[in-house]
Amino acid sequence: MSASLFAAQEAVFGVLSASASLQALIGNPPRIYDVVPPDAQFPYVTLGDVTVRDFDTKDRTGFEQTLLLHAWSRYRGRKEVKNILQTAYDLLHRAVLSVSGADFVSCQFLSCALGAENDGLTLHGVMRFRVVVQH
Repeated sequence: MSASLFAAQEAVFGVLSASASLQALIGNPPRIYDVVPPDAQFPYVTLGDVTVRDFDTKDRTGFEQTLLLHAWSRYRGRKEVKNILQTAYDLLHRAVLSVSGADFVSCQFLSCALGAENDGLTLHGVMRFRVVVQH
């Protein structure tokens, strides 16, 4: 199972990091992190927690994964973080992903939330995507 989990994250990372429209918003090379470096510049995107559920059929093993994608900004106002979230939505909702070692089934947007962090400077957007793969 862990190989499928990482492969799904790699597929999402590949789509995001290859996007010129996302690079225009978060830098080139794009600032997309699994672990944020201490000197990270805003804005950036992080790949967050994953929740996994069974998606087996009669003859195949499968996993339904809920992947979190975080957008971070210190732009005054919500425009920058909303543009990052919209671009991520455009890239991933109903996208066809190439997931190594598994047969891709679907990638679908589930939800989004946006709020300010306690520091009073940072805006934080969170998107949830459902990625389904089978073996």
